[in-house]
Parts: sequence; structure tokens; C-alpha cells
Amino acid sequence: MLSEGIPIGFGLGLAMHENAMKNYSGMNDEEQQKVLEQARQAESKKDMEILINQIGKMDQPLG
Repeated sequence: MLSEGIPIGFGLGLAMHENAMKNYSGMNDEEQQKVLEQARQAESKKDMEILINQIGKMDQPLG
């Protein structure tokens, strides 16, 4: 699944949200894959923003 890459909107959103980038980077591969699947299912910019904000508000990476 890593070969599919990171959706552009998700990558740009992470780049603009320092906490989200930090939290995503701290996730293990399985957690990152779950988040990427959510990002691929986002149907709008707003959906992607909600996902990025949720990641950014996490005190710790998922798990």
C-alpha cells in the first residue's frame, strides 16, 4: 500500500500543520496506513481538513 503514496491534499495538509506532521510521523506503519486509508476516502477538502485537525490534536500517536 505504500506504493500508492500519500494523497497530495493530505501531504499538503500535514506540511501546514506542525502538530499533525509530528503526530503522523510518530505513528507506526499500521497506524499510518489506517490514516492514509481515511485520507483516500475523504470526499472533500473539508473532510481532509477535519482528518488533519484530528491528527494534530492527538496527545499521542494512535495505538
